[in-house]
Amino acid sequence: MLSHRPFLSLDSAGFRLGERIIFENTTWVFHRDEHWAVLGGNGSGKSLFADALRGRLPLVQGEMRYHFRPPAGLSHEEAIGHVSFEDRKQGLAGTVVQSRWNSLEEEGAMQVGDYLSYERVMDINPFEVNPRHERERPQFDRRRRRAVALLRIEPFLDRALLSLSNGETQRVHLARALCHPLRLLILDEPFTGLDAATREHFHRVLEHLMGTPLRVLLITTRADDLPRQVTQVLWVEAGRVSQIERRSLNRNLAKPGARTDKLPRVPGTRFLRNFALRNSSRLPKVRGDHSAEPPRPALPSLLPARARAKQPLVIFRNVTVRYGATTILRDLTWTVSKGESWALLGPNGSGKTTLLSLILGDHPQAYANEIVVFGRQRGGGDSIWELKQHIGWVSPELHLHYTDTALCWEVVASGFHNTIGLFEPPTRHQRAAARGWLRRFHLAEFAEFPLFGLSAGLQRMVLLARAVAKRPRLLILDEPCQGLDAAHRKLFIQTVDHLIRSQGVTAIYVTHREDEIPPSIRQVLRLGER
Repeated sequence: MLSHRPFLSLDSAGFRLGERIIFENTTWVFHRDEHWAVLGGNGSGKSLFADALRGRLPLVQGEMRYHFRPPAGLSHEEAIGHVSFEDRKQGLAGTVVQSRWNSLEEEGAMQVGDYLSYERVMDINPFEVNPRHERERPQFDRRRRRAVALLRIEPFLDRALLSLSNGETQRVHLARALCHPLRLLILDEPFTGLDAATREHFHRVLEHLMGTPLRVLLITTRADDLPRQVTQVLWVEAGRVSQIERRSLNRNLAKPGARTDKLPRVPGTRFLRNFALRNSSRLPKVRGDHSAEPPRPALPSLLPARARAKQPLVIFRNVTVRYGATTILRDLTWTVSKGESWALLGPNGSGKTTLLSLILGDHPQAYANEIVVFGRQRGGGDSIWELKQHIGWVSPELHLHYTDTALCWEVVASGFHNTIGLFEPPTRHQRAAARGWLRRFHLAEFAEFPLFGLSAGLQRMVLLARAVAKRPRLLILDEPCQGLDAAHRKLFIQTVDHLIRSQGVTAIYVTHREDEIPPSIRQVLRLGER
């Protein structure tokens, strides 16, 4: 039984972020027998609080104390593990969006087993000769075996890392963190991209971890995702701790009318964080009240009335995708007609994103199957870029490929060229259209902001503007609400619903949470487990 002694504490602490002090005069104690969650809206500063605890922000007032003993040879900060979706950006350096599918065809692609090797996880030079490895490697191997079993990732070890689905990748990243000798594990939106069964399994994983000496701190926008073992909640708002409370199992933690004012969060780029924070007073106020009616964007008609006659846009005939003995999709026959929007559902690894990549032409096996897009057979001589001109696309991974300096108007304008970034000057019309769509989505004042200078919720809205700016015939939305707070989810869903209902857009919408499906989507394609 763990004691009530302190594990980590802040005493009148404050941390510097650019030219300002955040979490000023914060006093907080994390006891050994507690597990905490940090809640707040998009951009409230939750992830910055985690950065502060990990020693990533300078402490400029008060005191922060680690009351635990770190493993031999490690600092306190090195004994704190951190897992978040945005951590994946570092692993994507130098790759393109299509790398995921091309890696399945390449023998040299990094395998999950290699990614979880002693040398890679512990950042060891494989040619280094050091007696300490003889002592530390067996300990690592035991942690690795436990993590692989706990997360049920044994079947992934021989697969290419980039080939994994969103949810599968999430499990591998958590396993990698658990391979380290940790005292504290910080999980930032750990349920992102997980299907219902995997979320339930993750709850059991967290319950197991919380029963060990390892302390766990969860960061989330969804109070209903919290495991029952979470005993305390710290509410964050606009870069400060707004409330600390003991969690009651019978109490609804969703705070009616809770403010989610934007404190921009930028992964790993201090300059951009500082830039955004200096301008944070310009960020719009979005309330977290579920009953609040977000502003409705004024959208033009994307398609002329005469084009709204029902016609096939996408046709799959007996489509099969396999790699060796593994079949991803088997004999799939499916038609998406104009004006017919679909929800694409299924568990992690069932092939949803693979299916989307076949439509987009990013997957090499698109050309070995009978797939017709806009009346043209894939592989029939039309370039991938010609067809992409008529498709708008939003996905969780898309914005991770943008550079840290990409401005919001540039991100929107890049949609005209179907590129991740601007590699040729946009025309005057494209520049005006990009700013026009930002204005319609109430984002005009952020046109010159770096994309990563905005909160996750506003980043998603910028990506939606990118997808619709060229007035596509087909809108593909792959888990678009990941990491959004209640207010931003509502705004995003209402915007997509308006595009479908009033503007004649045809959409394919992927989600693991059926309450995120816009009401106007009536057709469902459900993929089963492999």
